[in-house]
Amino acid sequence: MRKRVTFAVFMVAALVSGMVAACATPESNQSGEAGDQEMRQTGNATFVLVHGAYLGGWGWKNVTPLLCQRGHTVYAPSLTGLGERAHLGSPDVDLDTHIEDIVNLLIWEDLHDVILVGWSYGGMVVTGVLDRVPERVAHVVYLDADVPYDGDTAFDFFPEGTDVVAMEQQAQEMGDGWKTFTDSASEIEFFLAAWIPDDEMRRWAAERMAWSTQPFSTLNQPISLSNPAADTVSKTYIRCPLDGEFLANVYDPIVDRVRDDPLWNVIELSSNHMAPIANPDLVAEALLGVLDSLEEE
Repeated sequence: MRKRVTFAVFMVAALVSGMVAACATPESNQSGEAGDQEMRQTGNATFVLVHGAYLGGWGWKNVTPLLCQRGHTVYAPSLTGLGERAHLGSPDVDLDTHIEDIVNLLIWEDLHDVILVGWSYGGMVVTGVLDRVPERVAHVVYLDADVPYDGDTAFDFFPEGTDVVAMEQQAQEMGDGWKTFTDSASEIEFFLAAWIPDDEMRRWAAERMAWSTQPFSTLNQPISLSNPAADTVSKTYIRCPLDGEFLANVYDPIVDRVRDDPLWNVIELSSNHMAPIANPDLVAEALLGVLDSLEEE
């Protein structure tokens, strides 16, 4: 009998998603240097928060109002097949679909000078977005996130020992050919205990994580990157190290890779990989601090 693959067994390092939430209207949507100056003069910025795998817009629920209270506009769009868009999940949803989700948000909402934030798997998505529309992005923040090279997949950033073949087999046999996990809320809640100590919040998150699942093709499709303009946009990496060795092997090498790059700034946050749910105040302050540092440049 084939052993069932569970969310807890693989300790997936790809978490968080969102629903669209615009809280304030910037006074300018200009692009380029003039737009940057306007943003700094008014104090208004536009944040686009991009989740990782297995969650929904609700993952940013307690971060969004903290940014809005400071007069900023915040969008936290759910990626196709997740959150309130779970009904759109299918075998056809892949990484390109998720990149297009965010690119289309920027285009249709006429967003410029965006602070683009990717959390965990969301790092794959924001990297792809930056490659497609770098002229709309002022800065990219990677929150304990994947930073891929051309040709990388999300599986390249999963914890050591993840059995990708077993995951694919389970998706075929138990997940209608595309669902990567089918865990119950109680199974997920048990796994989250080390990350979210508050019982009520942990239960709330686990219930929502059980309501949708990550399409397999979003994790195994290689990212395609070819735009040199993306390399000119400044970036920040926020590392959340309180998971110990579990995720250190995934994210510490990324920190080592970017630390000495003049276009990168590295910040350490006293939290774990589920920081937006476990410590939303710390995440919001870190993002506001990134904005302050941009305004000082």
